[in-house]
Amino acid sequence: MKKVFCFIFCILFYSPFAYINSQENDLDACLEEYLDSLPPEQAISQIFLVNIQGNEKYSAVEWNADGKPLVPGGALFFAYNLGETIEDTVSFVSSIEKYCIDNSLLRPYLAVDQEGGLVNRLRSLSSTLPSAQKISEMLTPAQAAKLYSIQARQMRAIGFDMNLAPVAESLSEENKDFLDTRSYGDIPHSIVYAMAAVNAYQSNGINAVLKHFPGNTSVDPHTGLPEIDYDESRIEYEFLIPFYFILSSKPSSVLMSHARVPSVDSSPACLSRVWVTDKLKTQLGFDGLVISDDIFMGALADNGYPPEKAAIQAIEAGVHVIMLSEKLFGKVAENLMDHAAKDKNFYMNLRNAEKKVLEYKLYAGILKIIEKDGKKKIVPATMEEQLGPVEKRIEQFKRANKEGMDFYKKYFIQGN
Repeated sequence: MKKVFCFIFCILFYSPFAYINSQENDLDACLEEYLDSLPPEQAISQIFLVNIQGNEKYSAVEWNADGKPLVPGGALFFAYNLGETIEDTVSFVSSIEKYCIDNSLLRPYLAVDQEGGLVNRLRSLSSTLPSAQKISEMLTPAQAAKLYSIQARQMRAIGFDMNLAPVAESLSEENKDFLDTRSYGDIPHSIVYAMAAVNAYQSNGINAVLKHFPGNTSVDPHTGLPEIDYDESRIEYEFLIPFYFILSSKPSSVLMSHARVPSVDSSPACLSRVWVTDKLKTQLGFDGLVISDDIFMGALADNGYPPEKAAIQAIEAGVHVIMLSEKLFGKVAENLMDHAAKDKNFYMNLRNAEKKVLEYKLYAGILKIIEKDGKKKIVPATMEEQLGPVEKRIEQFKRANKEGMDFYKKYFIQGN
């Protein structure tokens, strides 16, 4: 336990990435100019993180009224989006860029849910990544950071720039049936190992998504609405203080939970302005990307929050990215645009969300700033500029993959 607390203090004030400050006038002006250059359908598409189809050659699955393909701002990979080999998978990733270039579209950021253990989308390609529980039990924080760094290098070589991990929630009697091995354990372990994961991923070009703020119960949000019946002092101790420490490691994003906390607000957290804006952004000072959990989950859809309604409330709450497990988002986007046309305040919230995603893409290297005629402007970057040549990435993946398997054998099979 002493090593855990020492590690907290060692990394509390260290962050390998400083999130871009969107308040700087020149950057803000560049973002505004680039956003204005996008057609409305392409601008609103930026706020969606959506599962995609196929694993060989990318293509959109829906089009707008003018016959233009709709491509989301973020593409969420599942295991079935991977090819049989690293070469096949990188080829599919490259096809996403080609499709976007051919159709004059801004390419999406590429995200995956790679926690380790049970939630391990890359298990068919990457080296073994154990669960959070096993990592906190068998590795020191420094060893965990090395393991996550090796995993990040493999993810980066494939083409990813975002990982929907780590889980920051500590394990309790109320959530153990849902989180199980996905949690690092008690509050001190959750703080130090989550911070180690964030720093390791982001030091190697994979932007971490801290989840699920503020927390969960043992009710699976895929099927029901979690309700956290805590008083304010327990909320402060178990939710706000741990997240405050972990947020000091500067994760690029935070993913909101669907849980409802009656003592704080009557709405699910991802639809609550109290949780998103008052607690996360204002009280805890988070200035990165805020992502909703999947709005098609039963927690919302079966409890009076259908996707079209949930999306509106999420944007009003201050969320920047709407996650959809469905591959189609056009209907939800159209509904948001209709609502924005009638409500000026909502329009500004929606525009701020779109701009925040562009800021993230600049941070991730999908966009870049150039100087032309003495003026700075934002333009798309190529995947090679962002990630390097394909051949080199494949070599990097294979080296990191071997290093990861050797690490796993040493610490989890042979023992320390």
